[in-house]
Amino acid sequence: MNYYLFKQFCRNKAYIISLIILLFAGLSSLYTGKKFLDRNEDIIAKSAAYQQESLDKNLSLHSDDIGLLLYYVKFNLVNEMPKLTALNIGLRDLNPSIQGVTIRNLEEQKNNSDFFNPANAVVGNFDFSFVLIFLFPLVIIAFCYNIISDDQEKGTWKLLVVQSKNIKKLIDTKLFIRFLAIVFVYFLLLSVAIFYISIPINYDFIIYSSVGLLYIIFWFVLSRWIISYQKSSSWNALSLVILWMGMNFIFPMLGNMIIQKVYPTKEGLQAQIEQREGYHNKWDEKKAETMKRFHVIYPQFSHYNVDENVSSSYIWYYAMQHLGDVESSLSSKQYNHKMEQRNNAAIFIGYILPNIQTQLVQSKLAKTGMENQLNYANGLKDFHEKQRLYFYPHIFENDNADVINWSKQTVKTFIDSEKINLDCVFTPYLIIIALLLILSQNKYKKLC
Repeated sequence: MNYYLFKQFCRNKAYIISLIILLFAGLSSLYTGKKFLDRNEDIIAKSAAYQQESLDKNLSLHSDDIGLLLYYVKFNLVNEMPKLTALNIGLRDLNPSIQGVTIRNLEEQKNNSDFFNPANAVVGNFDFSFVLIFLFPLVIIAFCYNIISDDQEKGTWKLLVVQSKNIKKLIDTKLFIRFLAIVFVYFLLLSVAIFYISIPINYDFIIYSSVGLLYIIFWFVLSRWIISYQKSSSWNALSLVILWMGMNFIFPMLGNMIIQKVYPTKEGLQAQIEQREGYHNKWDEKKAETMKRFHVIYPQFSHYNVDENVSSSYIWYYAMQHLGDVESSLSSKQYNHKMEQRNNAAIFIGYILPNIQTQLVQSKLAKTGMENQLNYANGLKDFHEKQRLYFYPHIFENDNADVINWSKQTVKTFIDSEKINLDCVFTPYLIIIALLLILSQNKYKKLC
């Protein structure tokens, strides 16, 4: 009987065509991800040469004026990009994976990025996670919606019940054959990704693959529950499509609107304004007052003072640059806290909606989610401070640029070491799948 059901499935041209289309969509997404990854890796690889070229150029022009030299020179910090990024681009298309900063005020610099097409930002990237979350369920719905209703509408259901020793097992066998077909395409695409993108089979990749598999299982169990009501094919298809639309569009949009309403992020713009006002106002203030506040923050530089009669001084200039950041630090911290709260709210929604959970977990593994962006922003702040504190003494002493070993000023890499909680990853899937199995099993008892 199992062989006959498998043969029946393979003879259905619509099923085979659907699998081919799904495979083609998956391969296209891998190509898109590979191109994105290659482009960013090329930018990162060239950044070292560009930084050295810029440094050599400024050294040739301003080696005797280190304060002016460091006004122009940028130091790059790379946000580590794992190979999994090709499968889930996430926020990496809008936020740079490498950023260069001078030792001047950071708040304005950290929001500088490449121009992007707003239309593309709305649509999003056609990456593998998009195919998994949006397209795989549609094929599963097309495979499963009429497993019971098709025989009932053709008038062969009663004959099938009489001839079959276990009608429930027959239905589950049909579902399992379709499940194997979908899973085959899923792991075939992952296998192609391993060789095509050179993705290492490590801990993150295993979790990434497992989450995708659980998402596929969820949709099969959901379909099993819907068809167990023994409604018409149109009712089954409409119910599953409505659930697909609700999960992927309606509920996420409502959730996003609520999150934006509860956690407004006006502090981001406020920090920009405060930083600029804080810096520009220092031109009209007494230099002694600026230096006093600077010495409170960095007492190790308290022996550096500025004469009020001096029209310009690098000590005073870089001090007021930093104080601009200090005056906007509260708004900046509030903005980051609001973004963390938004992300935590999205994580909570993910515990209820498997599609959101899948997207969030996979983006976290690929280092393309909001957590990574917030961690990278903190890493950039620490990197900027380290550079400032290293160069301040040389600027304040008006050293010649030759006293610094510039060969050590290479491109640095930020490594996001945040660990993932497996209980929070798998428990929501297991609870929802178990619940749907119980509900569908109760309905299966009425099959006859």
